[in-house]
Amino acid sequence: MAFHQCAVSLNVTIAAGKLGITQSALSQRLAALESELGVTLFIRDPKGLILTQEGARLLRYTQSSEGLENELLDEIRGSKELGGGIRIAGFSSVLRSMIIPSLSPFLRKHTKVHADFQSYEMQELPKVLLTGRADFIILDYEMNKKGILQENLGFEEYVVIESSKYKSPEDVYLDHGPDDNATESFFHFQKKSLPYRRSFMGDVYGIIEGVEEGLGRAVMSRHLVEDNKKVKILKGYKPYKRPVTLHYYERAFYPKLFQEIVQNLKGPA
Repeated sequence: MAFHQCAVSLNVTIAAGKLGITQSALSQRLAALESELGVTLFIRDPKGLILTQEGARLLRYTQSSEGLENELLDEIRGSKELGGGIRIAGFSSVLRSMIIPSLSPFLRKHTKVHADFQSYEMQELPKVLLTGRADFIILDYEMNKKGILQENLGFEEYVVIESSKYKSPEDVYLDHGPDDNATESFFHFQKKSLPYRRSFMGDVYGIIEGVEEGLGRAVMSRHLVEDNKKVKILKGYKPYKRPVTLHYYERAFYPKLFQEIVQNLKGPA
């Protein structure tokens, strides 16, 4: 239990408070567990705890154990309402526009379920899953990694946009940051060698606002802009789609809450 609370919160102070013990006592319990197992479960960082690969494996076990215990107790009590926590990490263009709306009816119905939605850059997401910071991650490609299951949730179609009001520089393209490869991938697919300059806007909504203000063009998900009168979609490009894929670790046991989350994200069978 001491390990599980630390692994979920990645913060000794928070975990100790939930367990009702001192930080010193909690640290001693973790040290004793690591000594017994003969492995390092956490990397102690000034910003908080970081799960090692062995720690992430143990967390998946404790999550399954906790889920089984909660379901058994609910059955004994005769409760039909789901409860518990779920952590979902994704990239910004789908998290707010697709994932949260897809799960909102379910979360309104099951008010005891606590959802933790997390936004990351694409290249950060695999590590978020591997280090146990999220139960699910959303990618625009398939990891195809042993022990990780993946479900296709649909596709994002990318288009080129510019301001409807202002004249935009045609050679400036707006991206999240230096590691955002949406523009590069789009033009590689078009088989066009287009010299362009880049400006960085922080996230997908910053990009859209930058285009609206005439700061440059952008490669953007169609569903985010097709009803936006402040931008226009440029024609003359081949349709470019990227998959939206759900990834999570394979387990021996999946709590009902876990199964319901997957089903709600996949949509009607």
